[in-house]
Amino acid sequence: MFLLGASATKFRTALAAAALVAAVPALGQAASNAASGAATEDSTAAIPPSKAPGAVWSIPPASREASKDDGLTSASQDSPEPAASAPAEGQLVGAEPARAAEAVAKEPSGPAKPAMNQAIRAALSRETAEALRQPPQLRAVRQAVDAFYASRGDAPVWLADGHWTPAARAAFERLQQAPDDGLDLRAFRVYSLDQGPDSSLALGDVALSEAVAAYALQASGGRIDPARISRLIGSHPPVVSAAQALDETSKSADADKTLHGYNPQHPGYLALRDKLAEVRSAPELQARIAATERGRRVSDAAPALGARRNADLEADIVTNMEFWRWLPRDLGADRVVVNIPEFTARLYRDNAVILPIRVITGKPDKPTPLFSDKMEYLVVNPSWNVPQSIIKNEMMPKLDALRAQGYDIRTVNGRLTVRQPPGERNALGQIKFIFPNDYAVYMHDTPTRNLFATSRRAYSHGCVRVDQPFKLAVDLLRPERGWTEERLKKMVGKTERRVNLPEPMPIHIVYFTFTVDQTGQAQRFEDIYGYGRKTRELLGLGG
Repeated sequence: MFLLGASATKFRTALAAAALVAAVPALGQAASNAASGAATEDSTAAIPPSKAPGAVWSIPPASREASKDDGLTSASQDSPEPAASAPAEGQLVGAEPARAAEAVAKEPSGPAKPAMNQAIRAALSRETAEALRQPPQLRAVRQAVDAFYASRGDAPVWLADGHWTPAARAAFERLQQAPDDGLDLRAFRVYSLDQGPDSSLALGDVALSEAVAAYALQASGGRIDPARISRLIGSHPPVVSAAQALDETSKSADADKTLHGYNPQHPGYLALRDKLAEVRSAPELQARIAATERGRRVSDAAPALGARRNADLEADIVTNMEFWRWLPRDLGADRVVVNIPEFTARLYRDNAVILPIRVITGKPDKPTPLFSDKMEYLVVNPSWNVPQSIIKNEMMPKLDALRAQGYDIRTVNGRLTVRQPPGERNALGQIKFIFPNDYAVYMHDTPTRNLFATSRRAYSHGCVRVDQPFKLAVDLLRPERGWTEERLKKMVGKTERRVNLPEPMPIHIVYFTFTVDQTGQAQRFEDIYGYGRKTRELLGLGG
């Protein structure tokens, strides 16, 4: 028996309307739209997947037996420029709704289809009106699945000679474990893989395809478009299309591994996954983690700070698992990672931290953008070309005083420009690190070093100020190549000096409010920009 959705009625109804060829960005946007409206569609939407009714899937005993048998562009600014505006809520990325409605998948012409293919087309085609009333995520997934079937003449994906394939059963087993990765597939349930007539098998084949497509979409970061959280989030999740997921998983010799592989495999993500399992199984651990103060380790925290609700704690972990989905799957064995809420940067060599550094990041009203790029070079004795926003909002009343301090102030093509030449009092300090990007932000030294002694270091206009800048520079340039702090400091003077890195260094500016270190210790950090709260809401996890 097969059940799709939350009721037996949906088992008997069609799973999709006219087939649409759904581009990956459309799926991702549709997913985020669906999450924000989930509370109106399902009264249990504010409950984490593991606690939602029916969220933990189960195989009936008979089915278990059957399974055995069936086998920066300008580097001279200190304020981020806005990226492209986020799409409006409900708008599909890359296709206007009116045009999308006309993109009906066309079936290949030819001889009459086999009976099973006809049954699958019937399952895909029933009750068009209901399909059009479905939430955007469901509708987009089902349209993409419809298009996949149409491209192959409606041949079954998971059946061979009327029996479920090993890939079908392996994918089915992985789908039952979706809550372990913080995924919410309540709208795409497949309770069992039983034998039956062609009509039932067809419904089951389509149901399994839709669940696999939804799993891959969510696992790869398609539930939310990060730009909906903030236009200063430039992350581009590697969202997996329905066609890719169905083709790869159905043909895989290890479908379980293939499907689960669409989730991030970074150690940080896997540590959160393990912590989620611990929290769900050990109430006393919930209390210990809930007792942590911001930025303090569990083992150091006072035990009587009070426990937070289980759902709230789970939501924090699941939200940070979602943040991992927004990152490139390959971060680089050598890399720089800046975690904004932690006010810390880390330099990795061969995936091991060799230098943790305190940093100062953007103010809450001037957030540091989140994105991935490559650091290319550094500049000793940088000058500061003041961004227009700072000139207009902060410098206009004191231009004469600034000119007396040595600032170069002039009008170029009708535009006022302000430049602070290199020197000890330069706002960028004695060195800056350049990774050309759309936001014109970079990392740099600072003359106001006393601010590093504070714990909540959100003081900049968007750039990242670095403690121990010369130490970072030496480790980036590599000591084995003859670089030392003394050699760099001999370059300090009144003229800009550019030094290229031996090779571009990946840099990731990220946002994690809940982390787990290599010893299993959990740490929580203030949601300084509110991104965690917004993400929780869009995931349907509560505010």
